[in-house]
Amino acid sequence: MRIGPLLAILGAGLRRNLAVTSAVVITAAVCLGMLGAGLLLRAEVHTIDGYLVDQLEVVVDLTDDITPGQRAMLVDDLKADPAVLTVRYEDKRQVYERFKRDFQSSPDVVAGVGPADLPAALRLRLVDPRAGDQIVLGYTGRDGVEAVRDQRALLRPLYQVLDGFSVAAFTLAAVQAAASGALIYTMIRVSAHARRRETAIMRLVGATNATIRAPFVLECALSGLTGGMVAAAALVVCKAVLVDGHFAHQTTFPLFGWDAVWVSSGAVMALGALAAAAMGSLALHRHLRA
Repeated sequence: MRIGPLLAILGAGLRRNLAVTSAVVITAAVCLGMLGAGLLLRAEVHTIDGYLVDQLEVVVDLTDDITPGQRAMLVDDLKADPAVLTVRYEDKRQVYERFKRDFQSSPDVVAGVGPADLPAALRLRLVDPRAGDQIVLGYTGRDGVEAVRDQRALLRPLYQVLDGFSVAAFTLAAVQAAASGALIYTMIRVSAHARRRETAIMRLVGATNATIRAPFVLECALSGLTGGMVAAAALVVCKAVLVDGHFAHQTTFPLFGWDAVWVSSGAVMALGALAAAAMGSLALHRHLRA
């Protein structure tokens, strides 16, 4: 089918079904906006995870009676371990200074602890910070080792909260998608039913199924794409106003960048166009059967 007649039929269809098309656009925008929000929340989880991984270490607490020979042997073994990137020794005084910095907001806690109460330690940076469990298992119980602590384990509750938010967002988006998908499909079916006489006439004059289907599917795809564009615009506004504006002053965690917004925006626009086109093709199928 030539592009000129195809666009003419498409324009006429959009004008005749403006109300239904607008409803499809709005419903798709809401659904895809929820999906895009879930994608951005997941991007924030990955951003925080990457930031924390770069900050975390594995700490090997040493016993007070460890000998210089035992400590030297332990350091050599750790440096030879392919999973360990660097090894740094901190004596009791250095460990106490770190403790005071970490708990400077709790002076009562600091007041009850002295340098002699804290063990000297070896602080390890790993090649893969997520492989801390292997170091914990491999060096716990060694001579001169009091305990091996993977700092990543301390943040598991935070990861559970972040993952919970991410799962909740995607679950809500999935429920919204199911409801919206059913509504969009119903409206597309109504549109297909309204033009059943037009479809029948086109078949009588010898038009192929592809010729009949193309304008309608293109109309549905355009509606879905428009809904995706509205959702993408909402994501951009949220990034500019909320993330870069309202939340930019917090310094606890880094925030996701614009690359995540562009990826999410592209995903919702592509999904909107493809899903609506597939629904349109399916809705018109019954009117094209012989």
